[in-house]
Amino acid sequence: MTSVGNATAQHGDGKNQQDEPSSPFKSYCRVFGYTDRAGWWMNAVAVICMIVSGTLLPLMDIVFGKFVTVFQQFAVGKASGDDFRSGINQYTLFFVYLFLGKFVLVYIWTTLISISGIRITKALRADLLKQALRQEIAFFDLSEAGSISGHVTANANLVNQGISEKLGLTIQALTTFVAGFVVAFAIQWKLTLIIMATVPAIIIVTSICVVIDTKNENQLMEIQSRANRLAEDVFSSIRTVHAFWAFPKLSGKYEAVLDEARTVGMKKSPNYAVMFSVEFFCIYCAYALAFWQGIRMFQRGEISEPGTVVTVVFAVLLAAQSLTQIAPQTIVISKAAAAADQIFRVIDRESRIDSLGEDGIKPEKLQGTIEFGNVQFAYPSRQDTQVLNGLDLVIPENKTTAIVGASGSGKSTVVGLIERWFLPLRGEIRLDGRPIEDYNLQWLRTNIRLVQQEPILFNGTVFENVSYGLAGTPMADVSAELKKRLVKEACISAFADEFVETLPNGYDTEIGERGAMISGGQKQRLAIARSIISNPRVLLLDEATSALDPNAEKIVQEALNNVAVGRTMVVIAHRLSTIRDADNIVVMSSGHIVEQGTHDQLVAREGVYFRLVQAQNLGHSRDGEDSGDELDGKNDIRPEEAHSGPVGTHVKACRSALPAKTGEKNLLTCLGIILKEQKYLLVTFVMVAVSSIAGGASYPVLAILMSRVFDSFTLTGDAMVQQGDFYSLMFFVLALGNLFAYAGLGWFSNILAQFTIKHYRHEVFNNILRQNMSFFDKEGSTTGALVSRLDKEPASLQELLSFNIALILIIVINLLSSCTLALVYGWKLGLVLILGALPPLVFSGYLRIRLELKLDSDTSARFANSSGLASEAVMAIRTVSSLALEREVIRRYEKGLGSIAKTSVKSLGWTMFWYSLTQSISFLCMAIGFWYGGRLVSFGEYSMGQFYIVFVAVIFSGEAAAVFFTYSSSISKAQHAANWIFNLRSSIEPDNKDDYPPVDEKIPEGGVSLECRDLQFSYPQRPDTRVLKGISATIKPGQFVAFVGASGCGKTTMISLLERFYDPTSGTIIFDGVDFTQMHLGRYRRHIALVQQEPVLYQMSIRDNVLLGAEEGEGVSDEIVLEACRQANIDTFIASLPEGLSTLCGTQGLQLSGGQRQRVAIARALIRNPRLLLLDEATSSLDTESERVVQAALETAAKGAPSIDGGEGRGHHRTTVAVAHRLSTIKGADRIFAFNQGRIAEMGTHEELLDKKGIYFEMCLGQGLDRVV
Repeated sequence: MTSVGNATAQHGDGKNQQDEPSSPFKSYCRVFGYTDRAGWWMNAVAVICMIVSGTLLPLMDIVFGKFVTVFQQFAVGKASGDDFRSGINQYTLFFVYLFLGKFVLVYIWTTLISISGIRITKALRADLLKQALRQEIAFFDLSEAGSISGHVTANANLVNQGISEKLGLTIQALTTFVAGFVVAFAIQWKLTLIIMATVPAIIIVTSICVVIDTKNENQLMEIQSRANRLAEDVFSSIRTVHAFWAFPKLSGKYEAVLDEARTVGMKKSPNYAVMFSVEFFCIYCAYALAFWQGIRMFQRGEISEPGTVVTVVFAVLLAAQSLTQIAPQTIVISKAAAAADQIFRVIDRESRIDSLGEDGIKPEKLQGTIEFGNVQFAYPSRQDTQVLNGLDLVIPENKTTAIVGASGSGKSTVVGLIERWFLPLRGEIRLDGRPIEDYNLQWLRTNIRLVQQEPILFNGTVFENVSYGLAGTPMADVSAELKKRLVKEACISAFADEFVETLPNGYDTEIGERGAMISGGQKQRLAIARSIISNPRVLLLDEATSALDPNAEKIVQEALNNVAVGRTMVVIAHRLSTIRDADNIVVMSSGHIVEQGTHDQLVAREGVYFRLVQAQNLGHSRDGEDSGDELDGKNDIRPEEAHSGPVGTHVKACRSALPAKTGEKNLLTCLGIILKEQKYLLVTFVMVAVSSIAGGASYPVLAILMSRVFDSFTLTGDAMVQQGDFYSLMFFVLALGNLFAYAGLGWFSNILAQFTIKHYRHEVFNNILRQNMSFFDKEGSTTGALVSRLDKEPASLQELLSFNIALILIIVINLLSSCTLALVYGWKLGLVLILGALPPLVFSGYLRIRLELKLDSDTSARFANSSGLASEAVMAIRTVSSLALEREVIRRYEKGLGSIAKTSVKSLGWTMFWYSLTQSISFLCMAIGFWYGGRLVSFGEYSMGQFYIVFVAVIFSGEAAAVFFTYSSSISKAQHAANWIFNLRSSIEPDNKDDYPPVDEKIPEGGVSLECRDLQFSYPQRPDTRVLKGISATIKPGQFVAFVGASGCGKTTMISLLERFYDPTSGTIIFDGVDFTQMHLGRYRRHIALVQQEPVLYQMSIRDNVLLGAEEGEGVSDEIVLEACRQANIDTFIASLPEGLSTLCGTQGLQLSGGQRQRVAIARALIRNPRLLLLDEATSSLDTESERVVQAALETAAKGAPSIDGGEGRGHHRTTVAVAHRLSTIKGADRIFAFNQGRIAEMGTHEELLDKKGIYFEMCLGQGLDRVV
């Protein structure tokens, strides 16, 4: 591959090629540019073997013609029996030689081209990910990015199919086409020219149809890419989907995209009807024309031997028939071309900010002074909304600058511009006096480290995640021992070492996708460790301690204060206790600065900052100044980690996303189930079957007509011509029959294909959503792996259930009817051919299917996991870019692809041996047929007519069986896919199958009562690690209850149990007097709404995101939506947007700031009118003012506010359970439970717990601001 430096040479002339009309065919050809030297040699040898292999069939026609001449001479008495048998023996040997030649050649080219295809797509996948990761952040926020994991799996798989075996079959068929005409012209040019009249029609029609099909395929790819992005968003936020029982709504959104795809796909029907029917019509017309003229030329003496006519006819028809074999391959190749086109749109896009570029200066030392001069900025996806309005800001070196202000005021945008995720519209950003654009991007990001508001970790171990902070720095290649020491030191500084050491495997513990197996606070501390490990000169903290409990925050804050010495720090914070020691505090509003100064200066002014400080006053210093002295070493309780997340509990839990198998079903059983399920397609199935029967029955008819024409050559004079004319006319009638049969087949097969893929893609999406939470904890269930499966398995089913099933049916009908005909006309020769030739053919084909099934199963699982890495990197692109991890991600991805390629190559050799046997053994069938048939004729047991009918019938059936096994990969993939889909379906819990849970007879009013009785809990995959250890608590209706404690003490696990993401290991929760495990899961969740610590929004409008919380969804008016938004304090912001509620939130809601996302999530919860509101750090992303307003709204709602829709109903006196680290948000709670190591350490009101001077008291001391005021 080319280096990054000359990327322009590889990826175009530097312009964004998306503006230029792309050509799928050019893209297809470009794919071969990814071949290395060894690959070119393999391809060259493979192509030579394809060409030679393609010439063998026309050579067989010469031998076949010689046989016919020998037979005719014997029939008319020109040769004796001994001469006849001698000639037969001689020509039989030629068939054996042809068999050996074809076997060796096919084995060589299929193996080489498959290996080359794997190598090429490996390089293509790697380059695609590389070019995707070098794009600026704005690219990922826009829909043009498509689904990168969809590109690296589904589209790359399509490319692989189109450049390996299918391409080989196409070249082989084209060679046969050319060789056929060469042989025909060499033997009789005049008859060849006459027959050739049909060939241009085939070429013109096929070419036009392929162009149309490629265009349609391109449109389908774009729509499918959108569907994959939606699936990525949904699968990565599965807890939100379950909490709001959003299955029917999100399935509906996904189905709407699939309906769009089906509409485009249905346009293919007339195209396929024309393409298939014209080809077969022209071929049978050519038979009619050939024999009509051939017999006349034989009578006139222009042709001396009847074998000449037969050789010419068969050579030309073999050439024409080779074009029909190209047709199915061209569909695959056109899909590959369309897929390549989609891939190259990403590859060719020139990034405005190239993260892999080598340009820019790399100073030896960075001072760290950052200046904003009149900076104006609007996000590319929302250019009409200005975020920064002439910002002037100086961030001095070696000082700590804090930025505070309302959500959406532009704080995080400042960080994004320093990270160079975006370019300002106007103004300038300077670093150490130079424009920030002058610096090399990787150098810049390794010297400026960021800890984000919502920390994202990667699938892997604790050690791997923290060591990613060394990527791109000189320390990236240090010894493993030194790296371990650096990781441990960074974790100690970030107060993460204590909890890491308690994990099952310490620093080698797997933490799951996006760090899902550890708590929010634990993730935050590892993210801080990751950022400080490389000792950066500038540290950006965007709400870096928002997920920490007060004690942990206090100690981490001290650690950050220590590491701040001698470096520049920019801190964005809503929790003001974390920034009161800052050298300068900047207060922002609407994209500009309203005031700045130190904490004391700003408090003295009694302006905006002073009001924010007062709002966070915990009011706990009533004992005077002495309270500060209570915090001595004796009482400074360091929270012990009880790994409250499913930490280590899921380590290596399961190897794949496939549910427990219920027994592998064979293909016929699978097809039976599908037919039963798709009753509305019964008429279509019948029409396909009728068309296939008509197409398959043509072959025995063809055998009878051919034997009659061959018989005609034994006549003389007008009798010969008259019989020839009659049977030529019959060939034309057969051509008309095939015209209608294949038109119906093309049309109805496509209908079947489009409805099938839509149905099963939607079903797989829907069934994945409805799996229990433990399904998503398995190793093979990463977002990327699931999206890959969602794309691949229904497509494999569609591949079989469209044209392939029809073509297979034609082959089966041909096989059965031809064999029956052979037995009826001449049982001796029929039995010898059927029993002697077909069993080895079928056996070798069957073995190939079994081997390929295993190969497909293994490689699909491996590629799904590698796409998981790509998907994870793209979905966390801000984290990847801030850590300059692009090169590391690419390296890991290439390493994963390399191991897949090696394993696949090893399996190919044996698989292709059997495939080659299926493709060549028909020559042996012919050898046996001619030899034994010739003997029967020579001894007078068979007439010439009998021999020809039996021979042609069995040879056609043998050829058909060989063609059948070219579809073996399609069969094996479909069987594997159907079983995966059925197993997925059977693993859904009964409750999760309901779109809308059973309606309660009478919905109780007011809040719920909860009683936890001796709750013990361990995560399912690791029952020996207890997370909750005997929790007993009572929550009365309408109470506002808070859970507090150190990160990892079990608070969020309690929320998971209350949501019934998991059931307790022992003990129970009594919900309104009923054991909650006895309630229908959907009916239970109907009463509950959840706001999570890291809010998740979808690629929909604000309106649709809020409506996810409403059970009735569609019937809710905008007034009710706006009322929920008003209570969540987001209504003013929405009103300021040009499109209001219709404003799109973007991928993962990233078009909105963290605080804005959080408030939309709160509105989504409130519109549900829940009787139980679960708040897991629900206000952690809000600025102080928003938090105050939202907190007041939540408290009002909890203490007797009317429900959102204006009625009393469920909104009245709701019960609220809040997990909080920011204690100012819960000081008014009716009851506070302080957790420690999976147990409740103390409980009471705010005042009662302060009097106890225990864990809670220590937390309050850590957050007190009023003493300073």
